[in-house]
Amino acid sequence: MKQKHFLLVLAFIAILILAYYLNADHKMETPVPVKGYLDLREWSFEEDGMVSLSGEWAFYFDDFLEPDLDKAHMPKAQYVLLPSNKNTMNQVKPFDENQFYGTMRLVIDLPKNQQIYGLKSDIVLSAYELYINDNFMGSVGQVGTNKATSQPSYKILNSYFQPEQNRVELLYHTSDFYFEDCAITAPQIGLADQIVRESKIGIGRDLFLFGMLLTMGLYHIGLYVIRKKDRGPFYFGVFCLTFGLRLLIVGERILPSTVAFDFTIYSRMAYATVFIGVGALFAFLYFTFNELFPRGYLKGSLYLTILSLVIAFLAPFMYIDLWIIPYAVIGFSLMGYAIFRLIIGVKKGTAFTGWVLVSFICIVLTFLNDFIYEITLSNRASMIPIGMTVFIMTQAYTLSAKFSKAFASVEKLSSEKEALFLEMKHVNANLENIVENRTRDLREALAEMDLMSKTDYLTKLPNRRFMFQKIEALVQSEQDFFVAIADIDKFKIVNDTYGHDKGDVILQDLSERLSKAIGDSGFVGRWGGEEFMMVFYGSDPVRVLRIANVIRESIASKYNISIHSPVTITIGLCAYSEGITLDAVIANADKALYEGKLGGRNQCRLYRL
Repeated sequence: MKQKHFLLVLAFIAILILAYYLNADHKMETPVPVKGYLDLREWSFEEDGMVSLSGEWAFYFDDFLEPDLDKAHMPKAQYVLLPSNKNTMNQVKPFDENQFYGTMRLVIDLPKNQQIYGLKSDIVLSAYELYINDNFMGSVGQVGTNKATSQPSYKILNSYFQPEQNRVELLYHTSDFYFEDCAITAPQIGLADQIVRESKIGIGRDLFLFGMLLTMGLYHIGLYVIRKKDRGPFYFGVFCLTFGLRLLIVGERILPSTVAFDFTIYSRMAYATVFIGVGALFAFLYFTFNELFPRGYLKGSLYLTILSLVIAFLAPFMYIDLWIIPYAVIGFSLMGYAIFRLIIGVKKGTAFTGWVLVSFICIVLTFLNDFIYEITLSNRASMIPIGMTVFIMTQAYTLSAKFSKAFASVEKLSSEKEALFLEMKHVNANLENIVENRTRDLREALAEMDLMSKTDYLTKLPNRRFMFQKIEALVQSEQDFFVAIADIDKFKIVNDTYGHDKGDVILQDLSERLSKAIGDSGFVGRWGGEEFMMVFYGSDPVRVLRIANVIRESIASKYNISIHSPVTITIGLCAYSEGITLDAVIANADKALYEGKLGGRNQCRLYRL
């Protein structure tokens, strides 16, 4: 039954995405502006719909052309490809600075009929004025020739006109002395009722999603207030509320169009809602499936969110724009890791991970689409509504399923006898302490067993098996190192003369001195008998040999009180390299050790290939 429900949700998501693309993509190929001119005389707005004015527009840098300027005296134009960003603008801009002003112009030949047309203008740098056939149609912000005379704004301008002739000239006076992102989206032209319908659909969509997000956000925060032990609903509520606020700021710009706050407030709020919302999403996953996510996942996302908010509220907009790329890299990496952990949860059979995984992948893909759009302005515009719809609906199902399961358990418990109920109540009151104590005991026992399996009982150094594991880890991480075998000189004579008890004391003392001597240069373990293995980090044989000799000399220079004489060691070294096995490296180090023994002991010998 669960699998059937799961397949139904997948089918629903597929239908949503398919319907979105069928509605957006299966249209007749539209004409494209070339060199500031667009021919739409053969275009049927009634049958084929609106036209996006993506293509080459004439741009006159550092010049506000008068609408009634004689076309014979028009200066030379550069041709900017819309949608525009820094990369496309820098290809034609005659200067390096990204603070500039100018005039954007496009001439359109429309079909020969008397129709009322509409033009939807979105982002045209940070401020602009629109003229159609020399008539002023409206402005967004205040254009100027410098920062003091200009004022940015963030609104959509819908303009309506009925041309007397079929030729239309669009003229934008535009400037940007704040963001320096060279962002210009392509305006859309269509019949007046099409523009009106498009605007109403957009506003209706944003308000519908805002209502859904507001309801779900307040509901989940209410659940957290009732049961504060589970913090997952709280962070899901914060996620819903912040993205609900963002929908009113972006999209159809409902909030900026109705409440006249300073433009920088809205801009910083637009960034901040993303940072807070994404951070809340990471926290929701952690607290909902804390058995799947390490504590570092929550800390990393928290630090990322705090740093991003500091930049969003305090840094100039240019630095916020620069921060977006590294933030996206880290953010999408955390999302990818979350998908990986959720897949593990599905394999383990963790409750509800399948539903969360599907909806999370969907919202990550929409985030990725919208991020690419914000950077390039060239792919499909916001798909967040689809991602939000799928994510919230699946979480609503998950929540209802959890409550249904909980209520079923309550009903079952209510039907039990009073004595059993009281007993279970008593057990439940102590269950967490019992589980915690037993878990702690098990952890301590496992930690002790793990330590015993990895260390030598006499010297407390890593044993042979653990040394192999540590060396193999170095090999996997492609780190350079040297293997050294150290042997106590004439140790058999020491054992025969003073006894094995004294020999054990010498081994323990030598182990402690070797560990201190090697320090951060590597690590040491007991190899067997009177032999020790040392591993030195690095690839420089001269440096490693010098360190080994320092260790050897420090051992030989100390008087051993147990036998009233110094103890010396002989060391054989061999470098690890690709193409040679670990066993061969150890064997070569042993050969070098043997050469040192033959050479008189108390020596360091390096095996050379």
